[in-house]
Amino acid sequence: MGATSTAVARANAHRGVFASIGAVVLVLAFLGTAVVDSLANASHAALADGLASATGTDGAARWQIRMAADADAQAEAAASVLDRMLVPNGAVWSRSVQTAPVDASSGETAFDAVLLADPSAEGRAELVDGAWPEDANGTADAGTGAGAGAPAGTVATAVQAEAARELGLDLGDVIVLGGAEPVRLLVVGTWEPTDPSDPAWFAAPIVSAGVLEEGAGPFLVADDADLAGLPAAVVVRWTATPGPDAMTPERVADLRAALPNVEPALRAQDGIGADGLGASGALIATLDRLLAGLTTVRAIAPLSVLLIVVAGFAALDRLAALLTAARRGEPLLLRARGASAPRIARTAAGEAVAVAGPAAILGVAFAETALSAVRPGGPGTWPVAGGVAAACLLGAVALDDGRAWWDATRPMLRGSGDEVGRIPRAAAAGGVLLVVVAAAVSLWQFRLYGSPLVVNASGVLEVDPIAVLAPMLVLVALALLGNGLVSPVAAALERLAAARPGLVPALPMRQLARRGGLYASASLMTMLGVGALTLAATFAGSWQAFDRAASAVEVGGDVRVAYAARTVVHDADPLALDDPFAGLGPVEASLPVFSGEARIGSDPATLIALPASDAARLGPALAAATADLPPVGAIDLPAGASTIDVAVRLSAAEGTPGEVAVSAWVLGSGGEASRLPAGSIQVGAGVGIAQVELPDVAGLRLLGFDASLAQSRGGEVTVQFGAVSIDGSPAASALQVDGETRLAPDRPVGRVAVGGEESDPVPVVLGAALAGRIEAGPGDALAFRILTGGADIDAIVADVVPAVPGAGGMGLLADLAEISAAAFADGSGVPAYTERWLATQEPAEVADGIREDPSVALTASTRSDASSAPLLGPAVSALWAGAAAALLFAAVALAALTTALARARFGEVVVLRALGMPARMQGRARLAELAVSLVTAALVGIVIGALTAVATVRDLARAAVAGAPGALPVDLALDVLPWVVGLVAFLGISTAIGAAAAASVRRLAATHGIREEER
Repeated sequence: MGATSTAVARANAHRGVFASIGAVVLVLAFLGTAVVDSLANASHAALADGLASATGTDGAARWQIRMAADADAQAEAAASVLDRMLVPNGAVWSRSVQTAPVDASSGETAFDAVLLADPSAEGRAELVDGAWPEDANGTADAGTGAGAGAPAGTVATAVQAEAARELGLDLGDVIVLGGAEPVRLLVVGTWEPTDPSDPAWFAAPIVSAGVLEEGAGPFLVADDADLAGLPAAVVVRWTATPGPDAMTPERVADLRAALPNVEPALRAQDGIGADGLGASGALIATLDRLLAGLTTVRAIAPLSVLLIVVAGFAALDRLAALLTAARRGEPLLLRARGASAPRIARTAAGEAVAVAGPAAILGVAFAETALSAVRPGGPGTWPVAGGVAAACLLGAVALDDGRAWWDATRPMLRGSGDEVGRIPRAAAAGGVLLVVVAAAVSLWQFRLYGSPLVVNASGVLEVDPIAVLAPMLVLVALALLGNGLVSPVAAALERLAAARPGLVPALPMRQLARRGGLYASASLMTMLGVGALTLAATFAGSWQAFDRAASAVEVGGDVRVAYAARTVVHDADPLALDDPFAGLGPVEASLPVFSGEARIGSDPATLIALPASDAARLGPALAAATADLPPVGAIDLPAGASTIDVAVRLSAAEGTPGEVAVSAWVLGSGGEASRLPAGSIQVGAGVGIAQVELPDVAGLRLLGFDASLAQSRGGEVTVQFGAVSIDGSPAASALQVDGETRLAPDRPVGRVAVGGEESDPVPVVLGAALAGRIEAGPGDALAFRILTGGADIDAIVADVVPAVPGAGGMGLLADLAEISAAAFADGSGVPAYTERWLATQEPAEVADGIREDPSVALTASTRSDASSAPLLGPAVSALWAGAAAALLFAAVALAALTTALARARFGEVVVLRALGMPARMQGRARLAELAVSLVTAALVGIVIGALTAVATVRDLARAAVAGAPGALPVDLALDVLPWVVGLVAFLGISTAIGAAAAASVRRLAATHGIREEER
């Protein structure tokens, strides 16, 4: 027989083990290619989705300054900077010019007009009627901007459609702009924004609303030269947004680094000017969030890759060890017949190449086919596939050939399954010790940073290469240590079984105790697989729970609707007492919320004021945060009340001119304030009755009255409020006012609150970070100022929570009615609510409906928008895939073990049959061996997975949610369903393998006439 025939015969004798090696390589190549490629492309896709989903100011950066006398030179100077700093990094920018509100009139209608010159506006707007200014009636007249058919001296304009409807403007109307030299606009078209949330619009309220308190428009003109002579401030803006081309993480990082330097570079340009240059927009924060998310993915993604690699190569190593054990006598025989150790090693390498090469190629081919089906037209991944295939092949060859070389060079070989001497045992112990030390160092580094992420010297968040290995190294180290328990456990089971009568279970337990080396490979792989599954389930469950909590803290409700350009209450607020979302079917609750900046001394905080009594309807986070806020003690107006009358007495010097306008302040059911007109009283009249018509809204509460002095050039007026009647009947004593206020030209407005007594401090809840900063706790008194309106509020701390929903750790939470009443009593501006938080089972549907048909300028976001799932979801899925691969490798190792046992213990079956042991009993004994070994390894795997999770998962889950408040706790949670499904599937497959092995033993034992040498 030739060398080739001998090699083929040797390999065929162990075809079960070689088939297992091929299966492991195929699965390893398939999963390695699929996971590495999917993670890379998923990160890019999530980055693109994150940039595309950024709306309003979140997706743009803007620099603005007054338009210079030489506008062309100013534009060229800015273009040179922006083209140099932004365009190479993937951003696009546009220039626009806008005016402050200008006195305007059309017919008898007077209003303030906002004019806009923006050449790029047509690309993000659509005509409702007419034409664009530059297209109106042909070519524009030189120097005027008017259409060729337009009257001389007029400027063609297209007006926002909602503004046109509100102002009653039609095509052909002429608008006269005030000033020494009036400018006339000719309405040639109406338009509306295609998407008001487009970052290029920069969330300008007037673009979507058309008419605001500050002005109406925008009136779009073709040339910014038409705006130069207007009697209003003219501002030129440069707005930058991420480009439509593919933005890689590297380009995004470069853009993030360039953005802060744009303003200084613009200031350095001579032609720009230095009159009020400013930067705005939250694009930098958005890029920070996305880059932090990508860095987090780079910290989590290696877990899945490492798990697949470690489990796969551990399986290959264990299979190589199993093959060596099964062939223990062959190298001695071959060397006795003249074969050298190098030749034996070359033969082993050829066997490995013959088995692993086709398997690796098939694995990457299957992966490419699957990726092409899932991602048709996607980028090619053959370089990744080639690298993975080469790594799998080289790894398989190195492990198999290394074992063969070591076995061929030993001076003495022993029988299959026997111990191999002190030196190998010492080497194995040394290897285990090395892994344990590496795991300890990595875990120490991981716990030192509290995360696999660390901020480098440049302030950039990056992955620490040592700490990121901690979860995997700890898992492997514990699995190796746990594998050392196999022999002691088997010995204990042997002693227990020996006390019972019969060969079963005594015989299988003796086999486990005396042949532990054969079972070690499958046991180790089972521990790794089950431990990896437990670690993945714990991380997935903990991350999901923490991500939900962090998203609830950031968004507040299921949907968060933020209004633009709302500050303090001036007059009757159409949004205050009319919930625009009450009629939406999926909306279960809609609460008004004020969100604004506050100052506690010099320390900044974010104030969140909402109806505390209804906050629990928005979820457990708000229920817990508002649990210690006492109920508001205000008294509602009678149900169905339609009018409120209040007696007013005016005192002033005789002959004092003017009149006093009276208004009633009411609170809606959520604490939102509204100022309702109650008529005017002439100062000379001295007395009068002010009457206010109440809207048909349930749950109204009377806050108080104010008086405004008008048309008076001097003199002081004392306003005294008297009896209050509701629908002609005296109001309850709690709704009466008894106070007075003095008005003068330098203080024309005064207020009197219901009850007239000094109010108690407002109960507030502090975020943990804010409480730590100001060193405050429950029961402590503090004072803060609301920057919107300037009210100074006395407060008392009711509770401290890890994070305030909607504001985080630096948040300050209070009841909206209490804040409104305190601001009213302080005589300052009463904040208008700026947001509405909605509770719904269909947040995406509700948010999309709000975005598609906004009644006012607003943005809508959901908890899914704040979730880390779009970025981290693929990494978590890959971790599950890694755990599944580890279990699959364990099943392959178990199958290889049964094959090796069948060959190594052939003689045992024959001898036991000769001694009278029934075939069925031998099958049960073999199944009992495998079952006890498997169950023991699985239980140890669960324990080591749980220990690894306790040591690392909390910090991993926190790192996975970028920007989460530091005080928000991470609770360990198990994603039970996938864990149970994976464990049951593995045990089911393993049971089937064991049953097949037992059946094979039973058939062999039942075959008569077979001898041991026939194996």
